Amino acid sequence: MDTRQLLLATRLAETLHFGKTAEIENIAQSGLSAQIAKLETELGFRLFERTSHRVSLTEAGHAFIEQARLMLGNMNNTILECRAISENNRGVLKLGFFGDAAGELTHLIFSMFRQVNPDIRMIFTELTMTNQVQALISGKVDAALVRMPIDDERLEFDVMFDEPRVAAVPASHTMADAPLLHISDLMEQPFAVAGEGAPAEWASYWSLGPERHEPCRVGAQVQSIPESLAAVAYCGAFDTFPLTATRLFSHPGVRYVPLSDAPRSTLALATLKGNRSPAVRSLRRCVTETLEHSLACLPEARRFRDTS
Repeated sequence: MDTRQLLLATRLAETLHFGKTAEIENIAQSGLSAQIAKLETELGFRLFERTSHRVSLTEAGHAFIEQARLMLGNMNNTILECRAISENNRGVLKLGFFGDAAGELTHLIFSMFRQVNPDIRMIFTELTMTNQVQALISGKVDAALVRMPIDDERLEFDVMFDEPRVAAVPASHTMADAPLLHISDLMEQPFAVAGEGAPAEWASYWSLGPERHEPCRVGAQVQSIPESLAAVAYCGAFDTFPLTATRLFSHPGVRYVPLSDAPRSTLALATLKGNRSPAVRSLRRCVTETLEHSLACLPEARRFRDTS
């Protein structure tokens, strides 16, 4: 047995659905079934009961999965600690960001980190809609500024703030001159939708899936903010953006119109669960201090704790 098989088994135990697990783990459903069957053969007992309508854990499966989660958690923590040792404990911090990152706060956070940690070399990676989660899971980045929602138990999220969302509208469309739009105005419009590999809940959120309760019309599949803006400007697609993005991403073919009733957009600092490296702990402190003293730089943003 290998760790990949254990990861697949624990994920299947969470979803109890081969299709959903395959989507989350970016593996073909047939490949997932084969890996689970191989694991069960090596163990000598069945982990899952399968019927045409449902998947459930066996009694032995319950006990095994509980121990597997502990094993994987301990292994991840050990890897993170050893990685920190191999990098002289505080040598390197690999940072990922998507889109507008933390807007005007991004410079303040990273500048503070550099001042507090002059011995740590920062490496930056621009992430796309489709690789945000995998970059963290694989260790390509140690921490990332990401927009929620992302539902993955392998990750830990320090929620920073939330802010209004706006509609990205083709400049040639009649809605482009509207002072305000409602979700209902966009229900029949085609959307620029995040491509394959993006978390399903994340892609659905930005195309108003939770409000529509069904898939939207797809105007284009995109992986980045510039691709989305091009789809809006030249393909007649629509999209939604956090307010911060409107100040950092301008396009002559796109108009940003306030959305009166869209749920607010939440930004978080994401790390692999259990990451206790000194660099990550210091980054968290820099984020907290920046929010305490400089959140006013972001119009209409609110500390997340104030919205509960």
